[in-house]
Amino acid sequence: MNKRRSLFTADAQSLIARTWRPVVELPAAMIWCAAAVYALVCSAPLSISRALLAVSIVMGLRRLHSAFVVLRARALLAGRAPGFHSTESLARRVRRSFKPRSLVWFGKGFDWTPEHSQKLYELSRVDISRMVPAAALRRILVRAPAPQPGAIGLAAIDGLEKELSDITVSDKTLEGGTLIVGTTQAGKGVLLTNLVTQAIVRGDTVIIVDPKMSSRLKDAASAACRSAGRCEPAFFHPNAEHGIRLNPLEHFERASELASRITAVMTEDGPFTAFAWSAVNMVCNLLLACGQKPTLADIESVLNGALEAKLAEALRKSWGENRFELCKTDAHSRGLRGRELMLDILKNWRQSSDLNPAIEAAAAVYGHDPLHYAKITASLMPVLGMLTSGSLRSSLSPGAENDNDPRPAASLTDILDKKGVLYVCLNSLPDPMVASAIGSILLADLASCAGNRYNNPDIERNTVWLFVDECSNVMNKSLIEILNKGAESGIRTTAAMQTVSDLAARLGSADEARMALGNFNTLVALRTKDRFTQNFVTETFGRTYIANHGATLTTSSDSLQAGSFSASYSRQLSGERDDLIPPEMLGRLPNCEFFASIAGGRIVKGRIPILSSTRQ
Repeated sequence: MNKRRSLFTADAQSLIARTWRPVVELPAAMIWCAAAVYALVCSAPLSISRALLAVSIVMGLRRLHSAFVVLRARALLAGRAPGFHSTESLARRVRRSFKPRSLVWFGKGFDWTPEHSQKLYELSRVDISRMVPAAALRRILVRAPAPQPGAIGLAAIDGLEKELSDITVSDKTLEGGTLIVGTTQAGKGVLLTNLVTQAIVRGDTVIIVDPKMSSRLKDAASAACRSAGRCEPAFFHPNAEHGIRLNPLEHFERASELASRITAVMTEDGPFTAFAWSAVNMVCNLLLACGQKPTLADIESVLNGALEAKLAEALRKSWGENRFELCKTDAHSRGLRGRELMLDILKNWRQSSDLNPAIEAAAAVYGHDPLHYAKITASLMPVLGMLTSGSLRSSLSPGAENDNDPRPAASLTDILDKKGVLYVCLNSLPDPMVASAIGSILLADLASCAGNRYNNPDIERNTVWLFVDECSNVMNKSLIEILNKGAESGIRTTAAMQTVSDLAARLGSADEARMALGNFNTLVALRTKDRFTQNFVTETFGRTYIANHGATLTTSSDSLQAGSFSASYSRQLSGERDDLIPPEMLGRLPNCEFFASIAGGRIVKGRIPILSSTRQ
């Protein structure tokens, strides 16, 4: 019979599972059946035949039950076919099966225990194809359909448990951030569509950042909005003629916040970043002194040659039109032109009592050597150039000077206040550098919104779900800040990526990548082939004790004495500490199946069904 791991001892003998073995009970069951038939036809006294019949039936049923248990366990090794469900059925599950705003459904599965680890270890020592019963017998033993022949992955992993149940997690548990890792076509998009659909059906604010424009994810968001009776998602695309425009600088309390958002896009740190921050802060204050709300396009224009004109405009407003023109006329009469003329006006302005800190800072920059100032701010101009080039000048700078774009404009604060759904496509495939810059500044804007919600208790902190696909493309300090402190402002972050190596390349080192990933409390691992990622995942899942069997056969003979022969046989059973889930098994997971560590404690093996309305 199957031997389960002992609940009360940790010695090596208790670790043995002995699950994968021949069905030795079948011959015994057939013998007992034959004995029952004999009891019916034999000419023995009635009392004896009845006793023999009763004993034969009882023992035969016991043996058949034991055989059924072993055969069913072996039949489950064929795995289960992928499941499908509709947006409507998932919406009903959210509305009826669970309490609203309390549970998030991750699919079907089971809690992974040390017993499953032992079974998986023993399974690696047998030929699975010879263990699985014939298809006809399997249909009797297991009602679930098996995967198609040649399906990706080791289907037997899901067959280590005979019954699957709902995997549900409290949404409060997910405040610490959820990380999804998996290679291409492993099921990240399927899991994201299910999580996005649930968040939309609950009526929460949902922000989706999709670098590569997944039609499956976009269609799922639209279908969920229709099912929930909500407006269509607001759609942003850098090059689209339709949809909305986003202003990442719309709302702020201090001009320094805008400088921090823009410099957050810059990947390097050091003095040049500090100079860049100072330059942007100066321009933002100057624009505000002119009565103009800063936009990316206006900031780029001022830093790219319009500083003198904007400084003159600020002087006219602060000092007065008449006094400015009087100084200008006097400078003209003395033969001053261009830069010398403006410097002379600034000299006269400083002698007045109408000093303005914003104008003074801009005047100091204007008086600086232009060539030297261009050098120390050279790292900033490519960033601003990317965010204001081509169609992006209008898409990310609504309200700028000479803006005639008829598309509606919005900001992240507007989306949060209206509890809306925002779908942001970064279009990273043809232009990854610009996509990374857009994603970084939008995340910096969201971090600022989170800080505003955190610092102002009067603001309603409704739940905000942030979904970031391919997060290695846009990972920056702002996203890390959201993971660190966003929970207090109501933001639950779910990020997906392919490998830890991608993130290490983005941040500059493996240590930086591990530091960033340490902010995620929940980890969902689909199939991944990258060894670095496998090791990171299995370290998170922990270790257990695995039983090992060993056998030794020794023979010896003496050639000098005829018939002198000796033999010895010994068995060794030991337990050693090993990974709860072997790293190589992460590379053999079928599509849409995963291992997960929930809030750092509960380990589960699950499978997520495909939303049929978004099936391609």
